Amino acid sequence: MVASLKRYARETEDWLRYHPRVRDFLSLYQRWGDRLRSARDPQEVARSIVRLCAAARLARDADTVRCLQRQIHERLVELDGRELDWSEFVAGIDDRSIVKAAILKPHVGPNEKGLVFVSFENQWIKLLRLADLPDFAERYDLVLAPSGSPHNLINYAFAAAYPGALFTLISNGSDLEALPGVSDKVVTAPLYASSWVNPDRFTPRPKAERAFDLIMVANFAKFKRHYVLFRALQSMPRDIRVLLIGQHQDQRTSASVEEEARWYGVRERFTLRVNQSYADVTSAFCASRASVILSRREGSCVVVAESMFADAPVAVLDNAELGSRAFINDRTGMFVREDDLAEQLADLVAHADCFAPRAWAEANISCWRSSAKLNGIVKEHAVKHGRSWTQDLAPLQWCPDPQLVRGEDRAWAAAERRSIAERFGVTIGPETA
Repeated sequence: MVASLKRYARETEDWLRYHPRVRDFLSLYQRWGDRLRSARDPQEVARSIVRLCAAARLARDADTVRCLQRQIHERLVELDGRELDWSEFVAGIDDRSIVKAAILKPHVGPNEKGLVFVSFENQWIKLLRLADLPDFAERYDLVLAPSGSPHNLINYAFAAAYPGALFTLISNGSDLEALPGVSDKVVTAPLYASSWVNPDRFTPRPKAERAFDLIMVANFAKFKRHYVLFRALQSMPRDIRVLLIGQHQDQRTSASVEEEARWYGVRERFTLRVNQSYADVTSAFCASRASVILSRREGSCVVVAESMFADAPVAVLDNAELGSRAFINDRTGMFVREDDLAEQLADLVAHADCFAPRAWAEANISCWRSSAKLNGIVKEHAVKHGRSWTQDLAPLQWCPDPQLVRGEDRAWAAAERRSIAERFGVTIGPETA
């Protein structure tokens, strides 16, 4: 009885989270809650933008989103992102190290800028705290890799405050329409965080030798929706071998996931591994016949591409709003429905040999191809603005943070990293990047 009530509560909470009418109501609530009283108080202005951004993320109507963007820009006129106390809105920004970043091109000369790739919004903010930001912008352009929707305070405030060119990846195809409304200085690169997986890091095993039939790699936050898999496992063949890999997130741990599994009576139906290294995750993908992603809304979702390079086809919900759904086709995986999930997952596992996800991924979304695309976009922008171009960008990989691929690029990158640290007092990327 207790387990049944807990299942009902979890499923109801999830249903409300994604119901379109609930989202419409919450969007209106955020707009009604925006009562900016003092444009002189930067913190109050920022709080207003946070509410308007939340409303924009929840809104489904394009005209409503454009209206909200206009209101956000009205607030931005009164906001100096460099003077804002960001600790109210972003955690972990006290240090001077931007770890989740890589230098893709050194500063060559007065007419040829360098290029720095920075992922995750809380890393961007550290740049706004530089003592000489205009000098940094004179020497380097930026490529930003957002973690989710462009409608957030950091996106708008950073674009308004940064004095140089900003190239940005996308998290979802819809970002191509939304990003021009964030700032006219943003140059959109139609690439995802999941576009930088290095195929050389994956050694797929023959399908007959794989230890697991189905793998789900996802942190333990509620939006990953592990319970949906547990509900499906109730009706799936008992001999299907399932592996879950994850890490603690949003105060949810492996114990939280195991408790949910017990509500559905399937705790003994899967193997659970926690806080695995990137090498362990890639190995696990290569030892699994197929993979599944059950989130309804998130950013790019890199594990979709990682599964493909392991030659494991991927199941994604047919109504999921995540960037990497763009990679799903008849060669790489399938879209599945929640109301028929058990049967469809069993079918995917049984016919995993019929797909060719790695071949498609190598031809379309490897780190090599994505690096070439980004290079072309940045080069075209530089030439268009009368700047020299004598050195291409170093190829980039995501494993699981941005790193340079080629060993021969690391010597000049290390020297440039030291130069930036000495000149600006901030370190870009890990020492080995």
